[in-house]
Amino acid sequence: MIGDYLEQYTFEYLMEQALSRVPDTIDKREGSIIYDALAPACYELAEYYMNLRKILIDTYASTASGEYLDLRVAEQGLTRYAATYATKKGTFVNNSDEPALIPIGSRFSIISEDKNLNYYVSEVYTDEVGAVVPGTYKLICEEPGTVGNDYVGALIPITYIPNLKSATMTDLIIPARDIETDEELRTRYFLTINEKPFGGNLAQYNEELKAIDGVGAVQIYPVWNGGGTVKCSIIDAEYNAISEDFINTIQNMVDPENAQGIQGTGLGLAPIGHQVTITTPTEIAINIETTIVLNNGYNLPQVESLIQQAIAEYLLSLRKAWGIVDDLNQYTLAVYIARINSAILSVSGVANVTNTLINGFAQDLVLEQSAATQELPQLGTVVINVQS
Repeated sequence: MIGDYLEQYTFEYLMEQALSRVPDTIDKREGSIIYDALAPACYELAEYYMNLRKILIDTYASTASGEYLDLRVAEQGLTRYAATYATKKGTFVNNSDEPALIPIGSRFSIISEDKNLNYYVSEVYTDEVGAVVPGTYKLICEEPGTVGNDYVGALIPITYIPNLKSATMTDLIIPARDIETDEELRTRYFLTINEKPFGGNLAQYNEELKAIDGVGAVQIYPVWNGGGTVKCSIIDAEYNAISEDFINTIQNMVDPENAQGIQGTGLGLAPIGHQVTITTPTEIAINIETTIVLNNGYNLPQVESLIQQAIAEYLLSLRKAWGIVDDLNQYTLAVYIARINSAILSVSGVANVTNTLINGFAQDLVLEQSAATQELPQLGTVVINVQS
């Protein structure tokens, strides 16, 4: 790494170099006059070299972090994506078992031992044709980040609402995302430099769509249905398929129909003449069956959940790479048995792995990525056999 050569300049090294220049006829032991005279200067020099190395690291985009990376990417007009707020759907029923009227701004709390989250009612919920759905509202989490995405269940009113019988949180409409990490920002910075967004090219679609709150990754298929057509397949900030509501939201942002029901008129983010279709991939359950050998002193209950977590993390890494093209500018994704075995072997207590099956077959699973179909791996069942 940049500046590694400065690591040698520790206090001990500087003291050794300084004392080597003092005649051996003088007492140089720790606590001696000359040692105590040199020590403060060497200590300050060691701190100076440490700070100098930090300055070198934070000078370049490939190694900078935190606010220094923010300053570097700002030179290309980029800013770090902030954490966003989850938007969820809530249904409300009054004491007459009819859809309830809820004042905008009313606050609700979730029922959970693990989280303490509040949501507020932002607006009424409308269906695909814009009609108001009685008793259904959009709620926004008051805490930013993905923590607000998951909860489904009963709500407790914080704001007093007369005649309210029940309040229930249901679907995720717009998923929140956490603040962009250094590595994510760094990757986006280099993509911006290497692939200049311009005039509706792939880089521009990629940049514009990823800037939308809740979007995690995108696959883009130009001219998929003739000249001027573009298909954009999208997953959310947690790398899962998006809801129909979110698809409609993005469609209206990117390429809405005009008053005559015609797309490609430039009313959204897409250039004039581009007819854009927003979709999401099909989630494919990845069912795993495997046989393991355990080290002495271990049993299946000790490692079972850790094995499932290791496989889930591998599949998550695949979903994070779902929107990245290969050297041939194509989208490819496969679930490899070798990688699954490697994930299982990383669990403490597992000595060996054999006979691993993916969806019943002892072979790698290639997921289809095309304009017609895009597939996304999700963990299904995990069956673990123990070899005695």
